[in-house]
Amino acid sequence: MEYLALYRRYRPNTFDKLIGQEHIVSTLVNQIENQRLGHAYLFTGTRGTGKTSCAKIFAKAINCENPVNGSPCEKCATCRSLSQASNMDVIEIDAASNNGVNEIRELKENVQYPPVSCKYKVYIIDEVHMLTGQAFNALLKTLEEPPKHAVFILATTEVHKIPATILSRCMRFDFRLIPVNEITSLIASIYDEQGKSYEKEAITAIAKAGEGSIRDALSIADIALSYSNEKLTYQDVMTILGAFNTEVLYEFIQTIFLGKVGGVLEIIDKLCSLGRSVGVLIKDVVSLLRDLLIIKTCNNAREILSIPEDKFNALKTISDLAVEEKILRTMEIFSEAESSLKYSNHPRVVFEWASVKATRPETDYSIDALLSRIKTLEEKIEKGEFTVKEEKIQKFTETKEEIKIPTVPKDEEKKVEKIALSSLDGEMVKARILSFLRKSGSELLWNIMQTVIVSIKNNTLVLTPTSSTDGELLIKIGNQEKIKNALGDVLDFEIEVEEYKKEKLLSEVDDATERIKKIFGEDIVIIKK
Repeated sequence: MEYLALYRRYRPNTFDKLIGQEHIVSTLVNQIENQRLGHAYLFTGTRGTGKTSCAKIFAKAINCENPVNGSPCEKCATCRSLSQASNMDVIEIDAASNNGVNEIRELKENVQYPPVSCKYKVYIIDEVHMLTGQAFNALLKTLEEPPKHAVFILATTEVHKIPATILSRCMRFDFRLIPVNEITSLIASIYDEQGKSYEKEAITAIAKAGEGSIRDALSIADIALSYSNEKLTYQDVMTILGAFNTEVLYEFIQTIFLGKVGGVLEIIDKLCSLGRSVGVLIKDVVSLLRDLLIIKTCNNAREILSIPEDKFNALKTISDLAVEEKILRTMEIFSEAESSLKYSNHPRVVFEWASVKATRPETDYSIDALLSRIKTLEEKIEKGEFTVKEEKIQKFTETKEEIKIPTVPKDEEKKVEKIALSSLDGEMVKARILSFLRKSGSELLWNIMQTVIVSIKNNTLVLTPTSSTDGELLIKIGNQEKIKNALGDVLDFEIEVEEYKKEKLLSEVDDATERIKKIFGEDIVIIKK
């Protein structure tokens, strides 16, 4: 007999074997027992959480002649018939490869025919989100008013891609991720049945690697079952998962917390020489930092992590080197690096940059990094680890003598050499005035000076405003004092404010207009006021 993969061999065939989805099982069982069946169901959730298995069990249960607690009995003629691939009353459709409107039209035509040997004709459409827009429109009317003998079960991992018109016609059930402890119990029972010896930490590591998906976890368990004929250890599972040598990773994190940049770069070179992907390495580092944070914050960290005692003790030692804020900031840095990898042609450089940044918090000016540094200093002070070198401390003895503060003689004060106004350029002077006014907060005068024409005549600063209002403000003594203060290193000079020459400007415009008329002709030039 050919070998069946574990996830196929141990696929549940009754509701009581469907783990982690009690809220869905309870609802479906009550519907079957109370004869309140719907005509369209939508099963959504992450891969490997039991959507298709639940659909098959439900299809059998509603047709079973003698259901047991809402589940199919697996003994009656109908159950035996539905277990065969040749049965025509439960139709499974893969929407990924049958996603066109023609396939759905064919379904609409066939759904009108009654079931051959069962009470209900069940259509299980897997990955329904792959249907085209036209296919969804063709399916819409059938879902709204199907024949009494038809039941539709739509399964998808991407419910957001399904049109709202389809969603509103289905009873929706969201499948949750399976808890680690339930997956662990399932793998343990399978290994016990297979006669495979194992460490508890090993099967827990397999369950965690599944990330809530039973199918993924059982696929890894299948590989581990054939890895060796000896007892399955935690280290065996780490090898199967392609994880890095944990000892090297521990050394890497420890070196980061100790602030040794050179040591961190040397370990990176060692890790990269093993031929591992930088993306996988960063993922392992983030996972390890997460374990450190749990050890740092949780009283039952040993139970949560479920790792061997020697590994836990090693992580506990590393966690004592850093405060919570430091661990959090390091996780954030490597998470950002992981996101940056997809946009970089030099993944190793990204990883090295993140590692150095995490090692040297003094180069990181984010709020989280500063809080981490402050927290570290506070802990060192509380533990008495913060000391100052003696040669930097000036010791004073008790004395009645008055401490004299040395003063600088006036003749030794630094003298500022002043320059003549005539040696400066008008634009340069204007720039200095604007800079001074901006720093001193004189916003009104600063705005006025923006449009003022500045020129220098001998020892006089000439200011030419473009409006009479600006001219009146520049004449004020207070404003002129501010302008003189802006040029503090310039010898005494006078300020002259020229009158606003509007008439001159208008005459210049009139002259220009006349010249334009002579060039192009008065019949072409039109002056708009």
